[in-house]
Amino acid sequence: MTTATTRLADYRPYPFQIPNIELDVVVEEQHIAISSSMQIEPALTTKVPLVLQGLNLELDSIVINGSSVPTDAYSLSSSELVLHQPPIHPFELKIICRIDPFNNTSLEGLYASESMLTSQCEAEGFRRICFHPDRPDVLSRYRVRIEADRTRYPVLLSNGNLVSKGPLAKDPMRHEAIWDDPYPKPAYLFALVAGALQEVQAHFKTTSGRSVLLRLHVENGDEPYTSHALDSLKKAMTWDEKVYGLEYDLDEYNIVAVRHFNMGAMENKSLNIFNSKLVLADSECATDGELERIESVVAHEYFHNWTGNRITCRDWFQLSLKEGLTVFRDQSFTADLHSKAVKRIEDVSMLRNTQFREDSGPTSHPVKPSEYKAIDNFYTTTIYEKGAELIRMLHTLLGQQRFMAGMALYVQRFDGTAATTEDFIHSIAEGACANGEQLGFDLDQFQRWYHQSGTPQVCVKRHWDSQGGTLTLEVSQFTPPTPGQPSKAPLVIPMALAVIGPNGRIGEEKLVVLDQDTQSVSLRDLPRQAKPPALSIFRRFSAPITLQMDVSVDESLQLLALDDDPVARWEAGQRLWRKILLARARKQADKPLEERLALALNQLITSGGESDPSFLAMLFGMPGLAELEAAQDVADPLMLYQVYQSLKSWLGVKLSDPLQNLLERSRLNWGAQWPAGQGERMLTGLTWSWLAAAGDCEVRKEAVEAVNGPSMSLARAALRALQPVECNERDEALKSFYERWQDRPVILDTWFALEASTPRSDGLEQIKQLLDHPRFDPMAPNAIRAVLGGLASNPPVFHAIDGSGYNFMADQLIAIDQRNPITASRMVKVFSRWQTYAPSRKEAMHRAIDQLASAELSANTREVVTLMQPEH
Repeated sequence: MTTATTRLADYRPYPFQIPNIELDVVVEEQHIAISSSMQIEPALTTKVPLVLQGLNLELDSIVINGSSVPTDAYSLSSSELVLHQPPIHPFELKIICRIDPFNNTSLEGLYASESMLTSQCEAEGFRRICFHPDRPDVLSRYRVRIEADRTRYPVLLSNGNLVSKGPLAKDPMRHEAIWDDPYPKPAYLFALVAGALQEVQAHFKTTSGRSVLLRLHVENGDEPYTSHALDSLKKAMTWDEKVYGLEYDLDEYNIVAVRHFNMGAMENKSLNIFNSKLVLADSECATDGELERIESVVAHEYFHNWTGNRITCRDWFQLSLKEGLTVFRDQSFTADLHSKAVKRIEDVSMLRNTQFREDSGPTSHPVKPSEYKAIDNFYTTTIYEKGAELIRMLHTLLGQQRFMAGMALYVQRFDGTAATTEDFIHSIAEGACANGEQLGFDLDQFQRWYHQSGTPQVCVKRHWDSQGGTLTLEVSQFTPPTPGQPSKAPLVIPMALAVIGPNGRIGEEKLVVLDQDTQSVSLRDLPRQAKPPALSIFRRFSAPITLQMDVSVDESLQLLALDDDPVARWEAGQRLWRKILLARARKQADKPLEERLALALNQLITSGGESDPSFLAMLFGMPGLAELEAAQDVADPLMLYQVYQSLKSWLGVKLSDPLQNLLERSRLNWGAQWPAGQGERMLTGLTWSWLAAAGDCEVRKEAVEAVNGPSMSLARAALRALQPVECNERDEALKSFYERWQDRPVILDTWFALEASTPRSDGLEQIKQLLDHPRFDPMAPNAIRAVLGGLASNPPVFHAIDGSGYNFMADQLIAIDQRNPITASRMVKVFSRWQTYAPSRKEAMHRAIDQLASAELSANTREVVTLMQPEH
């Protein structure tokens, strides 16, 4: 299959405007009839064809200004409807077509999810509902009438405010609802839901005094699990008013929970559609991390109301304009509500283990790509999380007050339009300099971050003048070649740094702007001493880079104990963990270092070296496997997995008494209601993991008991602690968890993931049985990701030297691609790092990629597989 390439350089404005659309949606038993009436205004004075997109639509009729359009006046293909000579003056175009949502397995457009009908139109799903340009720069006001059977579809929802609803006079067994959205929006924000749903209500009063009705729609029986999501929504609305001065603009706000959904959630104007996993929660059925994740995602979709909906993207190359900015906003929201330090560390860890991995592989791409074949393949950590880091760097360079001045100007200037990343950057800069201040950096050079792929490497060499008390840093930056970009220009990199002495920070923090290939930085008036002071660098992770700098063990231990920046303090610990784990992986264990780190950890526990239990858990956390693989010359995932387990076992024995004391203290807050007690529950899980690995039978027994306890956080922590340990308690705990939650699909996905990722000698056979399990739902992306994602995170099974894990994964992805290309194309990236492995494993993974390449694949999956092939 050959798919056309879409290029940013080819962008041209759509030659027609469509200010208003009226949709009439009639739901029948076997199909849906869609009538779209579009008010069309030509933007050009010359005649040009009107090209509309359409997929799997059965065309009934086309009418212009009340007159039928003859068949020779248009052409129809499998993907387009072209009117050859439309009027050059404004006209009404009415198109009637039919769709079949009941056999739509792609989960795009309008489709059936169990007993309800739901929609997903981002990025290009609206063309599966009706003929339309289906591009984000065509903004329209929508008025939607939905008609359906009253019994089967008692709830009818769309965007905007509800105008009217009630039974049909001609057929009382059917009813209708009419929705009106007064704000122009692109088609990707259209939403429609019809089904037997239960509603939970709340109200929110805005700063200006308007009352907004909040409605959350779930399947029958799920009502008790909605209060957390509603509370999260109210927190987000309050925060956006307080911090950004942005108020909600409609009379009601609806959220629907859907089991079958490719994404986490979707910000459709006033009708957010959520994956059920990110709505239904309380402390008994969701972990602390999941409760925070739900709070964050609810906020993210709400924040899109302004950064994404009121101001949308001109084209899909601008995707990070809305996503990177909104991720930055939801990260800031979570940091304000909870712990800034812990949130920042979580985000940095995620970036290193996912986005950095993407940046260094065959699917590497810029935050603002220059071309694509399937836009769905660009919903990546680069667009979202790296995009957020670019916004954060602007905030760091400008400071809170100047950054917010730029945000206010951006909203004022582009409200109601489809904007670009350049529009945003220039608004931020102009607003920040409104009072005559200098920007402080080269704006055009900063924008290279959007166009250059790859993770920059910053190398720092230090020179110490003990007589003059001057520390000189020779700093260079280099971004490695990535596909299509063999050479890179220097970027604007904010480097926050400070000096740490034996009693803490010396002097003020300094922000240095790196903008040359090489440059020198001097820190003067430092204490005159024989050895240079410790350097705290890239504090708060002030730029998404990798740092190359010689740091001694003594310096890392000093920073771990004394640095006043929590992120830099955590990073000092991460350096020590990496050094220890990588040495063990080389079979050259550094026993003296291990002893020193164990002593430092003991002091953190016993001497009150860290009073915040959540941050203490961060300091005890080891780097992720993906991060460690990237640090190896030849990645050896199985050896790293074994090293993790052996180090946990050693620490469990070495620190047995202090860990038992820590566990005893943590138990006091096990029952505290989230977010209280979260840190203690995190520490409990970590302690269980180390002690269980060390063979502590009492801890293993306690973990089994926790699986049936009142806290999902502790239950999951117990399962994770037992998972790598081959013992009877592990099997007992997994069985108990299944028996308790087998009737709750959202939670049962966790069991599928745990079973699939548990290392067993017959692991692959176990995974095959999971796919045949009567409660496995092959149409639900969550279930697919649980089992196959579990396989990918199970090194002994997935990375088996005979290639059986790779071949099985390829077979499954080929089958999934036939029904859901989006899910398949995202999961196929598990093969993207194949060239980093040793020859035998590399060859086995390459055979699996060839297996994929020889299959009939969707355009989405084909694009990713092609990028991974060595000849590309």
